[in-house]
Amino acid sequence: MHAQTRRTSSVEPALMDAWERLQVHYARHQNAAPFWDAYQAIQEELTRSHPHHRVAVCNRLATLAERLGVVHHAHLLGEQRGERRHTGSTSP
Repeated sequence: MHAQTRRTSSVEPALMDAWERLQVHYARHQNAAPFWDAYQAIQEELTRSHPHHRVAVCNRLATLAERLGVVHHAHLLGEQRGERRHTGSTSP
């Protein structure tokens, strides 16, 4: 549980609510499909409500899943647009 992301204060209350909802779904379903359906629905709600913080929201939800133990290590999304990483390809 080492994943860390930048905090985005405007979405903090929504993420606290998401954390509580994810805990309820995890208690009911563990790592089964209904948990992931709920996770995706929560992610969709948050990204629609905070379109300028989509990457941060997705990364924070991933770290919440990691905290629950649903995943061993959260895979976080890359940097914001304009900060592309070199992928090793020589094509444009």
